[in-house]
Amino acid sequence: MSDAGEAMDVDQPSTSTIPTTKQGIPIAKSIEGYVIIVQNVHEEATEEDVQEFFEEFGPVKNIHLNLDRQTGYVKGYALIEYTELQNAIRAVQEGDGEELLGHILSIDYAFVHSDLELKRGKRDKDEEKVRDKSPERS
Repeated sequence: MSDAGEAMDVDQPSTSTIPTTKQGIPIAKSIEGYVIIVQNVHEEATEEDVQEFFEEFGPVKNIHLNLDRQTGYVKGYALIEYTELQNAIRAVQEGDGEELLGHILSIDYAFVHSDLELKRGKRDKDEEKVRDKSPERS
């Protein structure tokens, strides 16, 4: 019974709960959707390989595979964008640690709330405003 409840949380996250990265930092939406970063992508992976893997979690809006200029191979990471938050959550939770072309993938959210990140660091606002005086010009 508890397993069914946990599955419901993944499919329908509470609107008051903001998902976090593996480091516990609240995620942010990009301009048009939710972007995840995938690390340890096989160098010979194609866009079709990556799309097929991530379509299992929901419709993929955009895929970016950065290629090495000299070799033409994938540099080892990909950015995947989902329109729906639930699909991004599923991809991170269910895809992280899975294998694609013999490589174990590491998946997390690409964008975080920077203002909340500062609060997590517990920096004093007044301390941030203190700056050294610029040298006088001659």
